[in-house]
Amino acid sequence: MKRAPILIAILLTLAAAPLVGLAEETSVCVPCSVAAASAASLVDAHVGGLLQTMELLASTADLQVGVWTGMRDLLARFEQLPISFNAWFLLTDGSYYKVESGLTGKNLSDRAYFPKVMAGETTLGDLVVSKSTGRKSMVMTVPIVRSGAVVGALGATVYLDDLSALIANALELPSGLGFYARTADGRIALHAAPDLLLEDASTAGVSAAAEALSEILGWVVVVGSTTD
Repeated sequence: MKRAPILIAILLTLAAAPLVGLAEETSVCVPCSVAAASAASLVDAHVGGLLQTMELLASTADLQVGVWTGMRDLLARFEQLPISFNAWFLLTDGSYYKVESGLTGKNLSDRAYFPKVMAGETTLGDLVVSKSTGRKSMVMTVPIVRSGAVVGALGATVYLDDLSALIANALELPSGLGFYARTADGRIALHAAPDLLLEDASTAGVSAAAEALSEILGWVVVVGSTTD
């Protein structure tokens, strides 16, 4: 238990390390094909770092014990990663705890990812409107297993408007160029205009000049001229 703060400090350093280099590489205007590839890589660096940290946390005794008071401070430190998200501890009945509010009084058993993570499957990429905040988000969950049984899950709600702004600021595209990311089912997952998030990709207002694939999420990042 006493080693937990050291572990988190190491994880935060590892997760943040690739982000600095990518931000530096994309800090100037680049051709659309390079910009699209850089944006996809930056998404994967942020999400991949978050996922790796979640998997390591889920393997610690602090979380496997399944007692909120024993993990709250650990998850508060976890939320210090550069990417904007909320961490939560999901119980097997669908109720969940959040760092800032404790037990929320809400239930996530109706979410598509719930039966998957409770069956021991890691999930990521689910786009939702957060029940706690009302913000458009992407959800990631990692099962917490003790003695071969799933005793809960570690969840992260990644805010799509903040992630979009993070990518846009790194790309620094010139006036007249824009970017967005679309999911396999044609919804907008990332866009500089928050009101377009989760809408159909046909409303993105960007004429594609180049595309790149996020290997972790399967989202297609599009860069091109803005049409409005």
